Amino acid sequence: MEQNITSYENSTDIKIIDSQITKLEKIASLDELLATPLEIWSLEYRLKPDDPTKLTMTENMVDGFITEEGSMGKPILIFSIMNSTPQYLGVIRSGENDMSSPAGQEMAVRVFLEANHQLPHETYSGKHILVKFPLTTGETSQLLLSQPVIQGASGIWSVERWKDSNGNEYYNTPQTDVTIAEYYARLQTLADEGEEPAQLDPLQVAMNYISNDIGMGQHVKLDQLVVDNEATADDFAITPESILIGYVFNLSLENHSFDFDNIEWLTMEDSARFKGLNINPDDDMPNGFYILNKYTYTDPLEVTEDTKYSIVDANSGALKEVSKQEFIEYFKQYTDFMPPCVITKKDGYVTSIAEKYMP
Repeated sequence: MEQNITSYENSTDIKIIDSQITKLEKIASLDELLATPLEIWSLEYRLKPDDPTKLTMTENMVDGFITEEGSMGKPILIFSIMNSTPQYLGVIRSGENDMSSPAGQEMAVRVFLEANHQLPHETYSGKHILVKFPLTTGETSQLLLSQPVIQGASGIWSVERWKDSNGNEYYNTPQTDVTIAEYYARLQTLADEGEEPAQLDPLQVAMNYISNDIGMGQHVKLDQLVVDNEATADDFAITPESILIGYVFNLSLENHSFDFDNIEWLTMEDSARFKGLNINPDDDMPNGFYILNKYTYTDPLEVTEDTKYSIVDANSGALKEVSKQEFIEYFKQYTDFMPPCVITKKDGYVTSIAEKYMP
């Protein structure tokens, strides 16, 4: 509260003339994450400004008082308890986390502690499996699978977290009304009794998670998974690289942003899909490929000073690296038709753009 009062008074000419805590309530205690017990508390307060009309932001005002409610919800305070004395660790926001269940509360605190380097960047130690898979956008994402109860052939597997090609990390919070440990213990018991055999197969766990938990209409086939059975948590920390193919528009020397129209490059290896797409290879694929462009909208992508550019050498047919300016000038020759490009993308930025050879 004192920090907020100081912030208001330093950034505006508003003075806070009264303040009060209206609620300070313990939500939960957690004993398993750190060596010392943890407690989660919700805080509600009111700050009275001398002149409310001077405030530019009004979404957190009630009856002329500034409240604790912000764009990301209410503050949730985290304490460690040492010798019966609370030590304030920091604050998270209710809007960013599911605080309605024991599993959600534990995961919210875990994310906080990992970000503050008080926990290692893995939920379960022991053997891990890294599974890379394509999203419907063509980008590559990855799952980290672990054994949450027991190690070895009789232990169940779970997806503990996943990461997209922008480096964003998402934690798996089981949908349950018990703690995470109790949830997985129940699944392990069912597997021991032969009722949940799929939980013993990490690839089935991965497939089910991609289809049912990630959302966005994701669906992959088993042969699309790239599996590393000897992975570590450090391997998962490396953002996966995505390789996309499509048309590049509005690339310029002045801006880092350009527009990208994603396509699929189909060959005879994709013949199982031809019937559903009304593709006749004899008529539609004279050069052995078919460009499938379902949607004509573009996505904004961004290059950096280190992005590499390549074009097809007219004599050899091989790629040769050129400068960004040379790449832009080269593509100006195309008016009626523009060849697609293969781009690589990692951590939210395009690392290379290469003209796709057209046989």
